Amino acid sequence: MQFNYKMSAPLLFAKLASKFHHREQYNLDRHNFWADNRRVILVSLVLFVGVLLWRSWPNFTHPGLYAEDATHYFSYFYGNNKGFAGLFHNPNDYQVILNNFIATMVANIDVRWQPTFYLWIGATLSVLAVMALPSSGLLKNKYIIFISPFLLGFSGMNHLYYYVTLAYQIYSLVIILIGALFWHPAKGNTENVILFIVLSLLIWSGPYSVLVVPFSICFILFFKGKTKLLLALSVVTVLYALAVREHTIVLHMLWNPIIHQIWFDTFITKVVFMDLNGALRPEKILLTAVFFLTVFALLRRDVFYLKIACILLVLINSSLAALFLSKKFAIALKIRLCYLIVAQFLWLSFLLFTFDRILARSKRLYHGGIVVCALVVLFVCFDNLRNPSKMSLPVMTGLPKYLDAIYEVEQQNLRGQHQVKILEYGKVFYHPIVKVGKAVDPDAPVEKVHMED
Repeated sequence: MQFNYKMSAPLLFAKLASKFHHREQYNLDRHNFWADNRRVILVSLVLFVGVLLWRSWPNFTHPGLYAEDATHYFSYFYGNNKGFAGLFHNPNDYQVILNNFIATMVANIDVRWQPTFYLWIGATLSVLAVMALPSSGLLKNKYIIFISPFLLGFSGMNHLYYYVTLAYQIYSLVIILIGALFWHPAKGNTENVILFIVLSLLIWSGPYSVLVVPFSICFILFFKGKTKLLLALSVVTVLYALAVREHTIVLHMLWNPIIHQIWFDTFITKVVFMDLNGALRPEKILLTAVFFLTVFALLRRDVFYLKIACILLVLINSSLAALFLSKKFAIALKIRLCYLIVAQFLWLSFLLFTFDRILARSKRLYHGGIVVCALVVLFVCFDNLRNPSKMSLPVMTGLPKYLDAIYEVEQQNLRGQHQVKILEYGKVFYHPIVKVGKAVDPDAPVEKVHMED
């Protein structure tokens, strides 16, 4: 598409609109992509997991019950007596059915191993989230495919909570969901039905799954190949949104100038600049504008890039909308790091995809991927060095003793003796408390045991 600077604005807009509204078949050439890149992907995966374990070895070798794992899952599901109703346990006002299902299954095993299962299930799902983009076929440059897990895994998901807890999988699962939506369309009715069931479960696994709707709208406008699947998934997403308790989405905040200001500030400082160098300043706005103008000028003829880039930017701002239009934000006025994980992860995905398409413009640029790798390594090292608290958590040295104590009490058949013991570990805000046995008489004495590190 040639740019004529004498062209009228309406005509230019019409020309751009015609480019975007041409519905091309969505084709990532999955078979050839995997044949050409599976070795690179496998090596990158192995090295990423190796660095991840090395970076946080004490926490992987000493499983803990951090954050909501201690209460929302371990304590709540202990004893496996919640039945089917446990799947709809929603202390945060939104459904997390897949997490609840995992916690229900883990509650059946030896209590001494339950934190270990939480950790390795969380780590596995987080690694799958990190590998979704490099395995999708959207990236073509081998250098960028290789380095992308390190950028996405150590900066996009730069907190150990995503790898060692079950609670934080509400973010990992939505990243897997979005990554799966970008993959090549499935072939055949059977594959599409299975895919629909799996993605529907992911939709019912966390609040940010509402991003399926803006994704579907954009994708259907731009591409052919997934229309029926995306329409069906959008219906599931609407049903999920309606199940959120107390109507946490407050649409009238969309017209609040203060929200606009916070939204813009957050997008520039905490997403584009990844929370580097503090507050919003004019030079950050200028650099952001120059970056976008330069990129879109270079890739103005790459219609596929423009469409995917548009979808990614819509998803980034939709994830911010899910935050800033929520009743919880209006009450707390606090932006926690985990609230930005989806936006930051998608922004880094946008950067990787952008540089991949720039390098694809000429064969002579292909090995420029080495420069991208070097820049990624520098940024990841800097990001991790300035945030050491994200790489490690206090090891719960007394947890094994606490779990052994629960196991020993379980062997005493307190239920048959109509007795009960309450065992508690630690004093932090989220700390595990379990009740072993059964007291028929409400006035019967209850023995309480408190343990510390």
